[in-house]
Amino acid sequence: MLLPRLDELRRALTAYHLLNTILAVAFPVIRSTFLCDYVFAVENGDKCEIDSREREILMFLVIILMWKGRKTTNWMHFVGNIFLFSKIAGMFLFVRAEILAGIIYVLACLVITVLCPEPAYTGPEQITYFQGDQLYEELAKNRNTIWVIQFFTTWSPECKHVHPVFAELSEKYTLSNLKFGKLDIGRWASEGERFRVNAHPMSRQLPTICVFKDAKEISRRPLVNENRRAVPFVFSQENCVLAFDLLNLYNEQRQQKSGGKTKSE
Repeated sequence: MLLPRLDELRRALTAYHLLNTILAVAFPVIRSTFLCDYVFAVENGDKCEIDSREREILMFLVIILMWKGRKTTNWMHFVGNIFLFSKIAGMFLFVRAEILAGIIYVLACLVITVLCPEPAYTGPEQITYFQGDQLYEELAKNRNTIWVIQFFTTWSPECKHVHPVFAELSEKYTLSNLKFGKLDIGRWASEGERFRVNAHPMSRQLPTICVFKDAKEISRRPLVNENRRAVPFVFSQENCVLAFDLLNLYNEQRQQKSGGKTKSE
């Protein structure tokens, strides 16, 4: 996971990030301050502080976040994981400490999730969006163009987090004969079957990125092993450039394009 860039920090200045940050830190802050006496019912003589069991749960949360952090595509993806698992832990901790406070916290999480969803990426991109069998027809029709295709679904959070990475790659490496495209296999399930990408809600093949050259697939991630299980792959920019050999493909296609112009001239 890379450190946040300036544009990512600017994208984090939203109501979604502010409200979810409050929800993520609500329990330890309330439990450790004067607010504890107003939120939780404390018997006379007892101190309002984080007890040993709550401390264990919070430590377990930190371990989970560190483990998930190794598999995040970028800094924004890591922040999303912090919000998700911190709210899950917060629900359990609030309910355990005070049932009424737990109910209010759960309702607050639901309301904020509905009213302030995670903002979608709106940065620059050079991506062609295919529908139905358009991709299959394009691959068969234009064999001189290399296509880098992301197969995705709109409901997959992993696909949502990979989109900024894919968009930035398209900005860097697009040529007239090296193009980037996307196909929603949640909507076009038959195309997912055609390109051997499992779109089941429990599938670990979402998203899948494939490179097609001369209408043939030359690489894909994640790979599928002999047991038909997807091998985990972190879709960071660096990993994608290496796995799909994008730098060499870009240079080869650029030289081919320049050679074609020279011959025509």
